Amino acid sequence: MPLDHPARFIREFVESINLSDLGFKERESEVGRSNYSNDLLLKVWLYGYFEKIYSTRGLEKCCYKHMALVWLTGINYPDHNTLWRFFRNNRDSIKKIFKQTVQIAIKSDMVGFAVQAIDGTKIYADVSKRRSIHKDDLKKLLSGLDESLDEIISEIDEIHKVELSQPSYKLPKKLQNKENLKRLISEGLEELTIEEKKSLKKSVEANIEEMDKEKTDHLSLSDKPSRIMKAKGGKEFCYNAQGAVDEKHHIIVAASVTNEESDRRQMTKMIEECKENTGKAAEETVMDGGYFSGEELAKAEEKGYSVLVNVPSSVDKDFSGEGTEFNKSKFSYEIETDTYICPEGNKLEYKRTVKRKNQNYKVRIYQCTNYKECPSRWKCSKAKLGRTVERTPHEEVISRQVRKQKQEEKKYLLSKRKHIVEPVFGWIKHNNHFNRWLYRGLENVEAQWNLICTSVNLKKFYSQWISGMLVLD
Repeated sequence: MPLDHPARFIREFVESINLSDLGFKERESEVGRSNYSNDLLLKVWLYGYFEKIYSTRGLEKCCYKHMALVWLTGINYPDHNTLWRFFRNNRDSIKKIFKQTVQIAIKSDMVGFAVQAIDGTKIYADVSKRRSIHKDDLKKLLSGLDESLDEIISEIDEIHKVELSQPSYKLPKKLQNKENLKRLISEGLEELTIEEKKSLKKSVEANIEEMDKEKTDHLSLSDKPSRIMKAKGGKEFCYNAQGAVDEKHHIIVAASVTNEESDRRQMTKMIEECKENTGKAAEETVMDGGYFSGEELAKAEEKGYSVLVNVPSSVDKDFSGEGTEFNKSKFSYEIETDTYICPEGNKLEYKRTVKRKNQNYKVRIYQCTNYKECPSRWKCSKAKLGRTVERTPHEEVISRQVRKQKQEEKKYLLSKRKHIVEPVFGWIKHNNHFNRWLYRGLENVEAQWNLICTSVNLKKFYSQWISGMLVLD
């Protein structure tokens, strides 16, 4: 094996880590073949991901045919079940391996902490859309079941009045005809007994209740935590993989997976993950507009994190002073009286509080008190009841973010975001051909994402290692 071969690097990396300290579980069994050591199995996994071999069956085959893996395993041949058990039993420890790469990067001065960029990417779940249920379909089915059951019960009641000698469980004669029964049942329902329909109804109601609880309109029967998300190929069941990348050497410093389609609630969570992995937050963390949220900006400011998030154009206009003469930014808020004053000097008083969809906070609505007499009434608003202004609990923090981004140096930092994080995701999905999870369930896909991010960091290390600039302890 050449001295600069990746297999030698992987071996050196694994042997520099105390796997017991990271919580790797040793398999103990006196039945069957001898147990493989954790370091051997981890070498197989890491080298496989280093070389874009992701499936356990692919890894098993390569242990026989791939010279580097034959060398790494010492002519041992773990099968796919053994490899899978190792992965399943050590998911938390695999995440710690990723954190080890972050620590090595810091010790090797490969993390600058000046600017870090956060982004998310949708990766397809290991499911088929055919094996899924949708709330609208269930509601139609439930409606059909209700109608069918109501009619059947009504017919039974009528017949019981006339034919008291008939057993209570027997269907009316009219419904004993298959064709009549098919016409009675709503489209899409098969021929069922009353008890079967009642049972099906309970099942449908339970599934609708579960969807309401999970706040989703679609559930995969194969991988329930996955969610329908807008991806490159259209709407598919996916998970949202999150990553934070440091500018200096494009080292991934935080990795996480969520089944929320929107990035809106991921900002502070990802910064805290960065801080946990590295010991401190970056001087500036930059994100795209998908992360914009007044609530998250307030959390970040409260925790002392300096962030730059692309502001939606509509919000920017409301807070930057740009736009028409009656733009919201031209209205001044008076704390003492809890009122807004418009450019014409009219007051807008508090009228009501509303809660918007997908928001955890309430919005206060202020309405003009003098709109009927105001000479600029129709220039200001086309609404019948005059101009209204909304105020969220996060007005001030959003205003500070907008003003911050007007600084030229902050504009420049924000523009660097796509050059920091997007090439890493491009490398993972296009160069490394990783577009679909191989496993199901949030815990499994998160462990796999940590393996993917570990392999990316290891490739950064490898180029430094072969040049002698990185030494593993």
